[in-house]
Amino acid sequence: MDIFLNREELKALLGFLIIYTSSALILMIIIAILYHNNETNKIHEKRTMEIKTVIMSYEKELMQAEMDKVPYEFHPPKDFFNVVLLDKGKKPLFSNVNSQISDLDTARYTFHELSSPINEVAYIVVDEKKSEQEIFKLNFIIALSILISSIFVGIEGYFLSRFLLKPVHSRIDKLNKFIKDSSHELNTPIAALMMSVSNLKQSSFPDRRVINHISISTKLISQIYNSLSYIAFNDIDEVFEESFDLALLIQESVSYFNEIAATKENTITAQLQTTFIHIDKSCIQKVIHNLLSNAIKYSYPKTTISVKLSEHLLTVTNKGIGISEENKKNIFKRFERRSTTVGGFGIGLDIVNSVCEMYHIKVWIESIPNKETTFYLQFPNV
Repeated sequence: MDIFLNREELKALLGFLIIYTSSALILMIIIAILYHNNETNKIHEKRTMEIKTVIMSYEKELMQAEMDKVPYEFHPPKDFFNVVLLDKGKKPLFSNVNSQISDLDTARYTFHELSSPINEVAYIVVDEKKSEQEIFKLNFIIALSILISSIFVGIEGYFLSRFLLKPVHSRIDKLNKFIKDSSHELNTPIAALMMSVSNLKQSSFPDRRVINHISISTKLISQIYNSLSYIAFNDIDEVFEESFDLALLIQESVSYFNEIAATKENTITAQLQTTFIHIDKSCIQKVIHNLLSNAIKYSYPKTTISVKLSEHLLTVTNKGIGISEENKKNIFKRFERRSTTVGGFGIGLDIVNSVCEMYHIKVWIESIPNKETTFYLQFPNV
């Protein structure tokens, strides 16, 4: 089963891969450093013994030639050694080096001084190149091993995380299916309730308070249904963009929610300037409904909720518990709630954020805890 990840899941997956790969990489580097130091020491010890053997062999040849009182014949050493025999003035007498050796004191040369000159040779200088080649080869193999291991660990971590996410996604799919089925089943009774309330309001039913309570409850259920249906069917809903006056749409919403606000003895005031936008009307209506619903939910009783629209900027202000700086970062996440003492599912502001992202509407919050909160929506010009 393919797993399609949302933005938060991708961030979590990326974070897991970074931590998993980094920790494995650090462990591999520590092991590589220990292995490199051990192998380098072995190479140097081996070369040191070989160089000593070379020096002793040349010293023996020189002594043998002097004892036999014959001219010394120079024999080139193994191919990875360069040997230079110098006189007292450090001038080369014998050498298998084609180019001039400029600095015999450098660390790459082993400089051996004889106790006394033999056949005019006072110094034996050995330069071996194989150690550098072997160390370079060792470094290359270690680096390549770390690279291949990192790629393998990264791929392993990716599939491991996907495997771990599979049962979670299976449960989420079942939950989404349940939400879709529930939303579909709720549609008919809610429509019937709305129609019944409308008929009751037009009838001569004596107890208007009962009608009012039924109307408010129906609107609240309808608001929950609209939020659930947006989450359930947003991926398949057809988008119909049109130009319309946002002020008229907001005024309709304010009128719709005034009855709900009255249950807390709140009032909603609206100062609306004619503003034309080109957006899917139903999506923006959900945004406004969720902002007003939130404003009522988190406001103190007997306070005013202010809605203003001017120059493509919509503000919704309520006096209530407010939002802390810490909660501002997560308030738009799904199922995130400002307070556990107030009802709700934590999906309203997630819908607001997703619609605003879809239509490039800039949204931000200014809040003073335990005083007031203002939501700002800056709509793009038509």
